[in-house]
Amino acid sequence: MNVALMQPYFFPYLGYFQLIHAVDEFVVFDQAQYIRRGWINRNRLLNPHKESVYINVPVHKAPRETKIKDILINHTSSWKDTIFQQLSYYRKAPNYAFVLDFMTDCLASDAVYLSELNTSVLKKVCVLLEIDTKITVLSERLPLLTEMDAADDWGIAVSKALHATTYINAIGGMDFYDQQKYHANDLAIQFIKTELKPYQQFHNEFVPGLSIIDVLMFNEPEQVKQMLEIHELIK
Repeated sequence: MNVALMQPYFFPYLGYFQLIHAVDEFVVFDQAQYIRRGWINRNRLLNPHKESVYINVPVHKAPRETKIKDILINHTSSWKDTIFQQLSYYRKAPNYAFVLDFMTDCLASDAVYLSELNTSVLKKVCVLLEIDTKITVLSERLPLLTEMDAADDWGIAVSKALHATTYINAIGGMDFYDQQKYHANDLAIQFIKTELKPYQQFHNEFVPGLSIIDVLMFNEPEQVKQMLEIHELIK
């Protein structure tokens, strides 16, 4: 059995879903510290005037050490309307009507907490793409795991608690993780290297790494399912 642990991003890019697809259980890392101006409350779409623009979920101010699970959405602004206005740039995209309906369903959530909203979105995208990986939330699945001495200890603790044999992480963590520490705990560790194949984004030069929303605007779900397989697991 292999597992992954990752912070819940807001409509993340394709590589995030490749990671979910590559494991037996994906654990939402809501016990991590919330990072401002990261991917937890925002992502990127195309924009008529720039290369890309951010879509955002506003959140209430919180102390720097606040965990993701405790971050509250600020519903005092009409942020959902703003996102749908930003989506209007895609009105001539082949799958605009379909994605608009899908987004309406995703954002119909009355979630109070950001992690709750993001986890719901992740699950809905996985259903759409027929990713059957088990998705769980760390604070619910393993409530006693709340603190670690080192950041790369989380993967070991989660893997051992779930009786996993392999821990898989995004390629960006390759220099961060102490692989010998994992091997000493009888765990294999691998890193997923994604390849973002270009696809037609109107007549623009291809902009890689945008939100899964952009991918779905221009590609049928069946095509996106094929994209999930375009990756490499590196030891």
